[in-house]
Amino acid sequence: MQTLLAEKNRLRELIRIQRCGLDPVWKSQTSQLILARLQALPAFQRAGIVHTYVSLRHEVETHELIRQLLHLQKFVVVPKVEPNGELQQYFIKDFSDLQTGAYGILEPASDAHRASVAQFGLVVVPGLAFDRRGNRLGAGKGYYDRFLAQVQAPKIALAFAFQIFEEVPVEPHDQRVDLIVTEKEVIACS
Repeated sequence: MQTLLAEKNRLRELIRIQRCGLDPVWKSQTSQLILARLQALPAFQRAGIVHTYVSLRHEVETHELIRQLLHLQKFVVVPKVEPNGELQQYFIKDFSDLQTGAYGILEPASDAHRASVAQFGLVVVPGLAFDRRGNRLGAGKGYYDRFLAQVQAPKIALAFAFQIFEEVPVEPHDQRVDLIVTEKEVIACS
């Protein structure tokens, strides 16, 4: 078990270093390509309620995605880390509904309406590393694994191509994604 945790932490550090070194212009342009691929997917086009992470620093950028979803008059749900450490999901009506919360992440205000996981038509997922089977390596706090265990809707990860590995170390509680969208391809996970 210690070896698995050490391997996860090694891979996390490797990806963090790579993402920190990204050219901001490249990251922005590449994020736009990834979002265009996402928006072309039938699952995206069908979804009336879309849950998405709110990007932070070096992730595939989702701020413009959120604005576009709202413009398309889709219902948008974003996560919030509650004081008890649980990840809860809330509807937003405008990008300005977001304020800086835990870990410096933009989150919905405390008066936002909570969303039920059963309502989601699509869930857009962050992560540090993925493999083609849909295994996902997150930041290590387990927020998304606990959340994704409840989700029945398609789970689509956004990643830069360098975040895709032959194999990602996983534990029994780690949750998989259904699709991974990069700037180079859409991976249907088996």
